[in-house]
Amino acid sequence: MSSQDFAGKSAIVTGASSGIGESIALLLAQRGAMVTLCGRDEERLQRVQGKCQEASGGNSDRFITVQGDLNDKAVRDRILEETIAKFGKLDVLIANAGASPKTNIDSDTEELFDFIFSTNLKSSYFLIQGSLPLLEKTKGNIVCVSSIVSTMPALWNQLYQMAKAGMDQLVRALALSQGPKGIRVNAINPTLVYTRIHERQGDGEAHRERLHEYLGRRHPLHARASTPEEQAEVAVFLASDGAGFVTGQCVKVDGGITLGKRD
Repeated sequence: MSSQDFAGKSAIVTGASSGIGESIALLLAQRGAMVTLCGRDEERLQRVQGKCQEASGGNSDRFITVQGDLNDKAVRDRILEETIAKFGKLDVLIANAGASPKTNIDSDTEELFDFIFSTNLKSSYFLIQGSLPLLEKTKGNIVCVSSIVSTMPALWNQLYQMAKAGMDQLVRALALSQGPKGIRVNAINPTLVYTRIHERQGDGEAHRERLHEYLGRRHPLHARASTPEEQAEVAVFLASDGAGFVTGQCVKVDGGITLGKRD
């Protein structure tokens, strides 16, 4: 059996209806996992479920969806309850859900502050809290999806940067406290990956082109933006037995952009 084989393992993927979360779910499906797909958009969730079934070779019994907003405690409880009811256990939690609306210190409101911190940090914190007794039973693990802006300040979206910095510290703190229970906790810190979050920020294709031109060319490796699939490969490795002695790490999947400017 390969160290990255997930046959017989159960996983939850939040934010699974598009982008990095979708790619992680598909990769887990290809490698044999049973997956609970979570997201706010029911139509998109159903589409991803169909793609997971196809990726698994047509095994429809290995995938369920839970639709709802992760900020709602009832939804978080339902995710865990339905996972256990269907699969009997939990081996991997991928905490990927997030939001990044445009913000600026000159105009941010307390309501926006609360929304960004709740969506990007608080909701994952309490889903993790509920999952820990389940993961202790399986000696499972958690992979959070953070961002390079947690350590690389940007001119935009200070609230999002702060929330992701909090996620990085949560990963380190939980790795320390949960390690004696056999639970590993890690994160990936992606660079620019053009997803629906960016689509909602801008004006369509023109916005995509500006991001690729401004940020993509700053990556020393390949001089382009990353893809969801590239991010998923690292996240799934961290969730696998192949990373069995890795914990408390926030792994930059950034094409070298955080190394600084090139000459």
